[in-house]
Amino acid sequence: MFETEVLSIQDVRCLGSVSGRSDDEWSAGYEIVFPRSGTFVRHGADGIHVADANQMLFFHPGQSYQITHPVHGGDRCTVVELSRSVLIELVGAHDPSADDLNDRPFRTGSALVDAEQRLTQHRLLSLADSGWSGDPIDLEESVLRHLDQAVRNAYVRDVGGVRSETSRAHARLAADAKLYLGERMTERVRLADVASAAGSSPYHLCRIFKQEAGLPVHRYLRRLRLLHALDRMSDEPDELLARTALDVGFPSHAHMSTAFRSEFGPTLSDTRRGVTSGRLREMRKIVEA
Repeated sequence: MFETEVLSIQDVRCLGSVSGRSDDEWSAGYEIVFPRSGTFVRHGADGIHVADANQMLFFHPGQSYQITHPVHGGDRCTVVELSRSVLIELVGAHDPSADDLNDRPFRTGSALVDAEQRLTQHRLLSLADSGWSGDPIDLEESVLRHLDQAVRNAYVRDVGGVRSETSRAHARLAADAKLYLGERMTERVRLADVASAAGSSPYHLCRIFKQEAGLPVHRYLRRLRLLHALDRMSDEPDELLARTALDVGFPSHAHMSTAFRSEFGPTLSDTRRGVTSGRLREMRKIVEA
């Protein structure tokens, strides 16, 4: 997709055809993974991490993990791999102890990606996916600035560390709720049903989910629908937009467009036009904000 001495970007698709847990897998390098569609779960020594389009995941070289796909349909992710020297500088800007953590500088396994960063990511990936023909430095710098902002946001919310038993229970509750939302995204979702699936009361779920996931339940679901739609619309003609809206859980294309502008700012039609090298300056303003 795109590769230089500084970083590489790969588009990875998984059919999710394995029943139960996968065999042990190992990360090849320092990777930051951005799910674009689908839902999967990473099981490892650092616990359970639900991966969907609202999240980003961090991987160390040689890290052992297993994957499950509790939600049918597989997944699609963008994988950004960095050299160790670049990664240490990137994480070290937000965690001074990163260089003392040997080969495992990431203190957290996953984090929420905020709305502006997620939209910037989509635009950058569209550029890389279409075959970047400009100077590599333009795209390299924009991607690094995007990663810097994403990592900063992750470390503001979660600096890792050992969780208490109560904290682990809260993380498990949020994970179960995320899985339910990913599975029932196309349906009319009721708070009581999400709470029941997570083994919680509606009030307790509302309080804990926002604390753990960074968004209220309804906004997490809305953004999940929008991001799935955005990924699909990159490859679909205009006449299929109404179908896409229904497929991801909106009652109409108009409802989806209104929700998109409310969540991300730009209109859906503007975002679908993609970006050119001349618009990188606009994107950098978002990244640097």
